[in-house]
Amino acid sequence: MKLYCGKVNEKFINKQVTIKGWIKKIRKMGSITFLDISDRYGLVQVIADETIKLDNLTRESVVQVKGTVVARKTPNDKLKTGKIEIKCSALKVLSLAKTTPMIVEDVTDALEDIRLQHRYLDLRRNVVRDKIIFRSKFINELRNYLVKQDFVDVETPCLAKPTPEGARDYIVPTRNAPNHFWALPQSPQIFKQLLMVAGFLKYFQIAKCFRDEDLRADRQPEFTQLDMEMSFIEEKDIMRVVEKMFKHALKKTMNLEIQTPFRVMQYDDCMNFYGVDKPDLRYNLKLADLSQYFEGTQFKIFNNILLDKGVVKGFAIDQKLMTKNEFETVQKFATDKGLQIAYITFKDGHKFEGSIARIIEDGKANTAFNSFGFKTGTLILCAGKQDKVNATLGAARIACNNIYKFANPDELAFTWVVNWPLFEYDEETGKYAAAHHPFTSPSKQSLKNFDTDKANARARAYDIVLNGYEIGGGSIRITNTSIQKRMFNAIGLTPEQAQAKFGYLLNAFDYGVPPHGGIAIGLDRLIMILTKADTIRDVIAFPKNSHGIDLMLDAPSAASAEGLDDLFLQVKEK
Repeated sequence: MKLYCGKVNEKFINKQVTIKGWIKKIRKMGSITFLDISDRYGLVQVIADETIKLDNLTRESVVQVKGTVVARKTPNDKLKTGKIEIKCSALKVLSLAKTTPMIVEDVTDALEDIRLQHRYLDLRRNVVRDKIIFRSKFINELRNYLVKQDFVDVETPCLAKPTPEGARDYIVPTRNAPNHFWALPQSPQIFKQLLMVAGFLKYFQIAKCFRDEDLRADRQPEFTQLDMEMSFIEEKDIMRVVEKMFKHALKKTMNLEIQTPFRVMQYDDCMNFYGVDKPDLRYNLKLADLSQYFEGTQFKIFNNILLDKGVVKGFAIDQKLMTKNEFETVQKFATDKGLQIAYITFKDGHKFEGSIARIIEDGKANTAFNSFGFKTGTLILCAGKQDKVNATLGAARIACNNIYKFANPDELAFTWVVNWPLFEYDEETGKYAAAHHPFTSPSKQSLKNFDTDKANARARAYDIVLNGYEIGGGSIRITNTSIQKRMFNAIGLTPEQAQAKFGYLLNAFDYGVPPHGGIAIGLDRLIMILTKADTIRDVIAFPKNSHGIDLMLDAPSAASAEGLDDLFLQVKEK
């Protein structure tokens, strides 16, 4: 009887079985050798006496074992197969392994670069493989839900024209069109809108996307998103579909009940109260405007800022007396956003110590801290123009959570962020650009003057945030040709440029376009959060490293001279 290693149990005691798998451990005790044999279903112990030839056997070799299942004299409760073992009658080596460059166990000595270089070994570790298996199950449940809701799964091209998504495109040359290039899609944005024009009504896709941008722990140059689009809907319709979909998938894969509908926050409230557009709501530390408490202060820095129409804002940490070293850690994290922060600790409602404790008046500091309703703790302060103050304190808030671990790691705090700015202002160029993409509809309140009052224009856009990460975003699209032309003009595109870039979409809109909108969910980032992985790389089977390099393939690599000639390309020397 052929069985997977992890499927052998007490039902098979006294029966002959055959298993195949990888040797994880070899332990010799007198004339008996104990072998741990593993596959993705689990591990089973095999005992072999001196009649079984085991010469030159190595860990991670692939073997076939025949034998009888027997009860263990000393059961191992930590092992799924811990009540039985297999008494070996024959062992065949299917593939002999060399000494591995890393310990292939849940706890390994290997640095990440070694793990990625030998990813096929890393994936044998349960802590890594289990995340990939969970990913498969979770994505399939998302798919199952949408199919049952009558969404149509449509694959869109990976060779296309550039799309305006805010990052650099990956450009693909072709020998069939000299000096012309494809772009790998940053998203299927244009295609899914065309599917709505085509009358599909409800579309989804598990889509591969590509963005050439600076990497971080939650970014990869190629990533996977759940892409969705619906016709004849409003924002609330898309939100309800996503909420019910997550509720279904989390129940099926994690047996987790989540509360719906999700919380909805205004963009301005996110920035004013949390300093970021993707707030982690598992902990409080709410920002407050404390300007009134420091009016007329003798502390010149604060006083001058207030006279210049700036603000003093801060947040208080209950019961935590921040040390100098802790503050320096927070300060380093926060000042990357452009401003300095200060701190003061308090005991029983009175100023105690801190970076500005000696130079700020007792009464003003005490009153500001007491306004939070705390008696003992730490007050973090920042002063300046409101946008920069918010960003700086938002970073400080996150850094404090990193130190004090306020957030419950088992909580999922889903939040919708709505009423976004339609445009972003670039201080270097002095111009406005589309905050999302130029097909995002202005809000109903902004329709009249979104192109003349760009600073205050709002979008029919929505992001879904989970535990401090943006895991998805979408919008209601522009379907009115005159509004679309105004939008292109507002971001500096001439009619000729708009036609050259997006003519195929604009032409399609001339033949009957339904009101529509959609959303894209970043699956890699979502799975990272759900599995509590350290980085997005842990939940991708074959990821690039933090520099965008595939260490296993040693790619990207140089092209041959012949290959470049075929593509009419030359390499430019640095």
